[in-house]
Parts: sequence; C-alpha cells; structure tokens
Amino acid sequence: MRISDVLADKAAHGSGHVVTVWPDTRLAYVSQLLDARRIASVVVVDHDGRLQGIVSDRELVHALAHYGTQALELRAGQVMLSPALACHPDDTVGEVLRLMTDHRVRHVLVLLDGAMVGIVSIGDLVKIRLTDAELENRVLREMALARLAS
Repeated sequence: MRISDVLADKAAHGSGHVVTVWPDTRLAYVSQLLDARRIASVVVVDHDGRLQGIVSDRELVHALAHYGTQALELRAGQVMLSPALACHPDDTVGEVLRLMTDHRVRHVLVLLDGAMVGIVSIGDLVKIRLTDAELENRVLREMALARLAS
C-alpha cells in the first residue's frame, strides 16, 4: 500500500486537513491548538505558505522540560523540528514506517514536487497495516475453509 492510499483514506474520513502555524506563533497557542483539534503536531509555514518545520507534542514537552512554564512564551520557530521528515505519495507504508522508526518520529510530511500534500502519523500507518492484516487473515481463513469443504 502507498502513502497516497493512506492520504485518500484520511480524506474520505474527514481527517486529511493539515493544521499549520506561523513560526512566530507562541507555544501556549500551539498547545491549545493541539488539545482543541485532538492532534499531536502542527506544521510550521512562513507567511508565504512555505514549509519551515513541524512542532509535535514531543517538541512541546522538550521545551517545557528545559524552560518550565516560560516555554509557553517561546515561538514555534524556536522549537520546531527542521527540516521536517518527509516522504513521497508513492512511498510504501512499510518504507515510511521504517523512516519513522529510524528517525524516532511519529509524523512525516508528504511532499509532491516540494509542495506539502498531507501528513501521516504512525497511528495512520498502523491502522492501515492492521486493516491489511485482518483482510489477509479473513482471506486465508476462507481459503482454508473452502479446502476443508472440498
């Protein structure tokens, strides 16, 4: 399965929107946004919409650990992961899972010709893998039952 399939599935279920913030957005607002939208990351873009990086709950926790509550006054551009890890829509789910594992990240941007077309999380990819495994299990069970019946 390809990342483009994952993005299509997300879009079909209404979860394909990528939430963005500007580099000067305060972390206090980022944390409220993560909570309100029930998401774990936001993409940082400049005022012209160009990709700058990503702020996930992990960067937020690191900032809080280092600066205490003063971290909430920091700006997204100060704590973002840049460059953000990215993949191509034609990459396979397995390839991107390996990329996430190797780099210890849970969110990967999907870029096509340098433009962001989506974002995938490890949860998105595990969900697809589980669905595939369940389908494979069902097919194998039906084949075994058909063989026993004949």
